[in-house]
Amino acid sequence: MILQAECGQVLEIILLSEGFRNDAFVYYLRSHECFFSLQASEDGTTSTKFHPAIFQLEDRISLKKQFLPVPGLNIYTDGSKIEVKTGSAFCVMEEDTTKYEWMAQLSPFNTVFLAELLAIKEACLWASKTNQQIKVWSDSESSLHSIASIDTKSPIAQQTQEILLKSTNIKLGWIKAHVGYSGNEAADVLAKKATQEGIPTFIPAPRNHIKSLLQKESIIRWQKEWDNGETGRSVHNVLPKVKTTPTPWQRPEIMFVTAHGPFPTYLKRFNIRSSDSCGCGKLGNPLHYATSCLFTTSYHLTKPSADLEPLWWKRVMNNNNSRAKIKKLMHFIAENI
Repeated sequence: MILQAECGQVLEIILLSEGFRNDAFVYYLRSHECFFSLQASEDGTTSTKFHPAIFQLEDRISLKKQFLPVPGLNIYTDGSKIEVKTGSAFCVMEEDTTKYEWMAQLSPFNTVFLAELLAIKEACLWASKTNQQIKVWSDSESSLHSIASIDTKSPIAQQTQEILLKSTNIKLGWIKAHVGYSGNEAADVLAKKATQEGIPTFIPAPRNHIKSLLQKESIIRWQKEWDNGETGRSVHNVLPKVKTTPTPWQRPEIMFVTAHGPFPTYLKRFNIRSSDSCGCGKLGNPLHYATSCLFTTSYHLTKPSADLEPLWWKRVMNNNNSRAKIKKLMHFIAENI
C-alpha cells in the first residue's frame, strides 16, 4: 500500500462536511494517483447486478440454528485475525476425514469479516468444480446475511452469489462456533494457521481503511503547516495541536486571542486610528485591557510576568470562567472604548 499524498488539496478535504468528506476522500484517492496506488483500493461496488426474478437463493442459504451435515462432502470455512495478521481457510471433509485444505494469508488491513467471506467464496468455487451435492458451513452469520442479500455491496459476496446461481449443487449453512463440531474446529485451527502459513493473497483495502489513512496523513500535514506557519502564532501558543473538532470559542474570544478586534493596536494597522494607545496612555492590546487598563478594572484577570505570559494565555483561553469574563470585557470595549 502506497500513500503518497503529494498534493496539498488533501488538507482542504478535511474541512468539508462529514457526509461529503467520506466520498471526497475516496474520490481523490481514485482520481489522483499522487495520493494512493489505485490497485490498493476497493472499488465502490454498487448493489448486485442480478434481477430479482433470477435471484433465487432463499432455499440455498440457511441460517437455521441447527447443524445437519449432508451425506458425502461438507466444507467448513473460517477467518481469523491474530494481532495484525489475517487468515482465511476452508477444509473439505467426508465424515471425519479431511479431503482438501485451502489457506490464504491476507493483508493486515483486511478484517475477519472479509476473511470469512473469502473463505466461503473460495469454498463455493471449489465445490462448483464437482458434480456432488455439497454444503458449505460458516459460523459467520454476518457473512451469510451479506451473501443472501440482493442489496449487498461487498464485491466478494457478489462473486459468491454468482457462483451459487450458476452452481445449483451448493448450499450454505450456519454452524455454531466452538461447541465441538469437528469440521468447524478444524477450520478454526486452519484459519489461525493461515495467518502465518497461508498463501499471500491480496484483497483491496476497504474504503474505511483508506479514509483512515488519508485522515491521518491530512492531520500530519496540517500539523506541520500549523507549526511552521508565520501567521496565527498567538493562537498556536494556545492551541499547538490541530484537531478536527471545533474549539468552543465564540466570536468575542476569537477576537481577543487573535487581537483582531476593537483594539487600538489592531485598528492602527489599518489606518482606522492614528494611535495604538489606549485612552489611559498605555499600549491598547488585549492583554492591557484584560489586566491593567484603568477603564476595565471590573473585568481584570491577574496580570502575568513577562516570562509567564505564554502560559497565562493557555490557562485563560482554556478556562470557562476566564472566557466568560473575556466575553463581558469584549462587549464593554466594543460599546465604550
